[in-house]
Amino acid sequence: MKYGFIKVAAASPALRVADCRYNAERAAEMMQQTAAAGAHLLVLPELGLTGYTCGDLFLQQPLQKAAEAGLAAILKASEGLDLVALVGLPVLMEGKLYNCAAVVCHGRLLGLVPKTHLPNYSEFYEKRHYNPAPAGLRAIRFAGQDVPFGTALLFQCEEMPEFCLGVEVCEDLWAPLPPSTRHAMA
Repeated sequence: MKYGFIKVAAASPALRVADCRYNAERAAEMMQQTAAAGAHLLVLPELGLTGYTCGDLFLQQPLQKAAEAGLAAILKASEGLDLVALVGLPVLMEGKLYNCAAVVCHGRLLGLVPKTHLPNYSEFYEKRHYNPAPAGLRAIRFAGQDVPFGTALLFQCEEMPEFCLGVEVCEDLWAPLPPSTRHAMA
């Protein structure tokens, strides 16, 4: 951090729909390149481990398990990197599917942040597959780690305490009362 700023990167690697292993490998490559360029935060696409256009495949257990395995591979790849990465994937919790951003750093899954406001207009029909973020926080087991799950999460860097990160997913930003409002107030 210099003068209160950090380098932030956004990347959109080439994806293959429903090919979580391939997509995880591309995400890991982007993470390595971003860390080598000196950035401290990398934002990857919404549902980047599966692709956004999987349709009813999102409801299939093999795709859900492949996404979780892809995230586990990304966690392993992040172990030696001085970088926080946001990785998009579907997460099944308590029998409901959520569109989430996983917060990854140094081999740890710091949290899973589900999308709150699901678009259901034009070509978007997320309510067919996903549930809006539940109220409150929960602890779940995912990708081999115990992790907090919810929208009221703030991530503060131990090495750079001024770096505090709140996460919201796509449509959440344009809602009349986005999750970031509560993040800023906290």
